[in-house]
Amino acid sequence: MAAIFNVREKTTRRYTAALKDETGGAIGSGALSSLKLTLYNRADGSIINTRNQQNVLNANGVTVDSGGNLAWTMDPADNPIVDATLSYEEHVALFEIGWSSDAKKNNHEVIIRVENVNKIT
Repeated sequence: MAAIFNVREKTTRRYTAALKDETGGAIGSGALSSLKLTLYNRADGSIINTRNQQNVLNANGVTVDSGGNLAWTMDPADNPIVDATLSYEEHVALFEIGWSSDAKKNNHEVIIRVENVNKIT
């Protein structure tokens, strides 16, 4: 089951996670061959902020250290409200992880619960 991360609409937030291999061991930045992020609205599948299998291997606001600790600094554009009639909505961030020249893969998913803040422009 994916973790739930709460954010307010159009805010800058920092999300952290640990990247794991098939044995549960950490995958450090030196072992990674790829790291991609897809961010979408859970209700309708629409892509948010053009993050559709975007390369985020120490790029585009995401870093991974040698211990496998991922940190994503979310931009306000990563947290919009897609349907203004809702008090909150759920977005999904899917990180696709590749190592051993992408012969091995895993993924990490988090549900981002975005609170609709009235009057935000």
